[in-house]
Amino acid sequence: MTVPQTIYVAAVAVYGVFFLFFARFFWWKYLADRDFWSRKPKLTISRVRSLAKEKNRDLPRFTILIPARSEADVIGKTIEHMSHLDYPSSHYEVMVATDEKETAEAHRTRPEAVSEVLRTLCRKGGAVGQGGNSEAGTACASEPLSADAKLLLLHLVSGQALREYLSPSSRRSGLVVPSGLAWLPRPKRLTLIRDISRQLIDGRGRISPSRLACTIERLAPGRPGEYLLEQSGALLGLAIPVVAAYADLAGSAEPRLMKTMLRQVARAQHRVTEEIISSLARVIGARLVRSIDRDAEDEAALRSRLETVAIEALPTTQDIVDAWIEANKGRSEGVAVRHVVVPFDFDGRYHGQCTGRSVPSTKGRALNYALAFVNPETEVCGFYDAESRPDPGTLLYVAMRRIQSPDKAAIFQGPVFQVRNLFHMGPWCKIAALYQAVSHEWYLPQLFHRLPFVGGTNLYVERSLICELGGYDRSILTEDLELGIRAYVEAGVWPEYLPYPSSEQTPPTLRGFFRQRLRWGTGHLQVMDKLRQQDGWNRARKQRMLHHLFIKGQLEWCLYQTATLVPPVVLILHSLGLIDPSIFPRPVHLALNLFTLVYFGFTFYVYVRYRPFVDMSARPRNWLGDWSIVPQLILLPFAAFMFPVPYSTAMVLKGLGREPRLWVKTPRTAE
Repeated sequence: MTVPQTIYVAAVAVYGVFFLFFARFFWWKYLADRDFWSRKPKLTISRVRSLAKEKNRDLPRFTILIPARSEADVIGKTIEHMSHLDYPSSHYEVMVATDEKETAEAHRTRPEAVSEVLRTLCRKGGAVGQGGNSEAGTACASEPLSADAKLLLLHLVSGQALREYLSPSSRRSGLVVPSGLAWLPRPKRLTLIRDISRQLIDGRGRISPSRLACTIERLAPGRPGEYLLEQSGALLGLAIPVVAAYADLAGSAEPRLMKTMLRQVARAQHRVTEEIISSLARVIGARLVRSIDRDAEDEAALRSRLETVAIEALPTTQDIVDAWIEANKGRSEGVAVRHVVVPFDFDGRYHGQCTGRSVPSTKGRALNYALAFVNPETEVCGFYDAESRPDPGTLLYVAMRRIQSPDKAAIFQGPVFQVRNLFHMGPWCKIAALYQAVSHEWYLPQLFHRLPFVGGTNLYVERSLICELGGYDRSILTEDLELGIRAYVEAGVWPEYLPYPSSEQTPPTLRGFFRQRLRWGTGHLQVMDKLRQQDGWNRARKQRMLHHLFIKGQLEWCLYQTATLVPPVVLILHSLGLIDPSIFPRPVHLALNLFTLVYFGFTFYVYVRYRPFVDMSARPRNWLGDWSIVPQLILLPFAAFMFPVPYSTAMVLKGLGREPRLWVKTPRTAE
């Protein structure tokens, strides 16, 4: 056997070994179905009540804790979902922990945005420029606006336009106002017009039909959204005067922008001609400019109005949470939603104190602060991220297990399917999200045989246990994994698999994905360091955890990273003539190709499996629909190379002493 043949045999052997590793998925699926998913009981509130009555006890009480900093895009819908779980509303509460630093940042940035818009509107040497023809206005608007100021100005113009469209005199304008707008509450009407206008501005007059449909379905689900989708041309017609007025006021009007927008509307609805829309846009746009022009003559009044609009245009998480609580305050039989704000100087310890100086924000720090406010009657604390959507029956299952085995069922960890924003992700992130979902559903139950893995979401912990443990370690980047390890080493408690999934998001960009996984890898290494350094803990348990953390950490990371290098190395050697595949007969080559087809087929299968957890409002609007995602799954070999890279990088940075030390919030997709 020649050297090229030997190299090829070795490469095929490695390829076969890793195919066997992949084939374990099917064995894990069998075990997970046998032990958990096929044994899920059909639970109702009455059945769980009867079980509690048999045990001569009340239903368990829950507190669901949600840490949320800079989560205004998602927190409202999360609270709405959490308040409708299948459990008596009197026996659970939702607590949102926000960060005072976010409010402080808003108090700084909002006035800056207001001042920028004022400088733009109150032109040097006079009022706003009478339809955009003022030379002073052009000179004043030469400075580009910040992102916040642009959003504030667009919100101001959109609000003025909405009043114009829905006023009694609007019929005289001749503009078609979809009746579907009247079915929406005012904030959603305003957001709809603003977001469509913003898309037109960002697209320089063009708008993606998919993005337009996604925006409509997100803000007007159900029949209102269907009607507005049918009237998309009229909706674009409403947005064009807003864009025209905004561009005029911001000093960025371009003739090409208007022409492009007119063609867009004509394509969206042929009965609306460019001439009609052009005339209406100029008339209404000029009317909007004159209206704001009059307001600008009284700078104090305009500033006051802008400060009010800034709260709507640039809301904080605190604004959204407080508004939701206020709107639902009078609802009978409603779930109690509580809001706690973590002080900027809270030291982060469980039952800690304020230091008088700013302390870096972490998820563990926020949760430790919130734990002090949990209802004393609470038996179990649930933990979720700000965009979580748990299965409605989750509390019923945890309650049943607590009633059946209160001494054993102290920690529950459920699977997390991070696929909900799948259509907003790049191809690499899509594949990673799908494979993580299948690992949580099938592999996580097997991982519990070796590691007390605890994630930061879809997690339930007995309140007395987490108090005994002293809450979270706010200095560890993976405070969730650390809690699970400490619960076992200190208290001998092992988590139980919870067969009720929660859907979430994956960072949509490769950069966000890499930073999230880098944090996970670094936190894993931090937990190992803490185990080695901690005295007084059970030595045998420490050694067991260090052993399994090493196998599931550094060893597997190196193994998988090495495996991803095999295909490109083989291709390079083959191109150099250093590989001779002729040593194997044709059937062996066909089998190797079949292995590749199995990988792709399995990826397609998991996409179909997790489609019910995907937000379909963002699906592509073409003849293939959401199936147009399938060609992106062909990038599996390249994506597979990226999976272990953040963890390998974490090891390298740790060795160099340059690992990340600050907790970084995961980016979200607006919902």
